[in-house]
Amino acid sequence: MKTFFIALILGIFIGATITTFYNSPESADNLISSISGNSSSSIQSRDEIVEKAKESAGKIAAKIKEGTQNLLENTKEERAELVERGREIVDSATDATIKAKIAAKLKEDSSVDAERIEILVKNRSVILSGEVSSSEETKKARDIALDIQSVIDVRSNLKIAP
Repeated sequence: MKTFFIALILGIFIGATITTFYNSPESADNLISSISGNSSSSIQSRDEIVEKAKESAGKIAAKIKEGTQNLLENTKEERAELVERGREIVDSATDATIKAKIAAKLKEDSSVDAERIEILVKNRSVILSGEVSSSEETKKARDIALDIQSVIDVRSNLKIAP
């Protein structure tokens, strides 16, 4: 970011200098003639100065272009990192929502003892573990989990215990 602003300031300075030169070439001629002492060398010196100015402007333009390119590349990398973090946050929020919905549905159903069932959700895949009293309760808990929107699959590790 610093490179961009430095390049911007240099560009403004060079632009202002060139604009002043083209708007008032006499003042540039007077400056050159006072330095060199005669008018014929003044023209030669002026041409040399113009060539040096063009050369310097070219170098500065190349550095500005390089700095801008670096800034764009850094921005793309940062944007990609932010997108990845955003996806992780959305996935985590989706998993938490799924878990909460399953837990609520299990508590609503009187045929299932929700207190004995543990729910784990990762990447929209659900794992049910714990103890239930019958195979019907296992099937009911699995069906409830499958009925929740966004659930990809359900694996039941529920054990039947009296």
